[in-house]
Amino acid sequence: MRPAMLVFEDVFGALLLVIGVALGSGYLAGLIVGVSIGTAASVIRKRDVWPTWFQDFSLFLWGTSLLISEAWLVYHGKGSSPASPALISFGPGFLLMAAYGFAKRKFAARSKDHPPHSAS
Repeated sequence: MRPAMLVFEDVFGALLLVIGVALGSGYLAGLIVGVSIGTAASVIRKRDVWPTWFQDFSLFLWGTSLLISEAWLVYHGKGSSPASPALISFGPGFLLMAAYGFAKRKFAARSKDHPPHSAS
């Protein structure tokens, strides 16, 4: 599978999550969030074809969508929704994991370019 399709599918799932949270409670909102989670699960099942950067991109995308959802709830006066604790905790958590992954890959690439000098 091409990386562009994986990115599209991941962005589509994240957008569905934000829309589902924005709709509030109700059958349609639950259905949309369920489809969002199903989309995320289908992307995860394709893990063997992911490019090396995709996991960090996906964590960044989902963390951002969780924080946007929480900001939308707070802005519209619904900050005390049942989903708020999950949005507040998992959003920054996903962003931290993405930052760690990006930094780890960057420093690993740098160490390949500049091997350590031997003391001989």
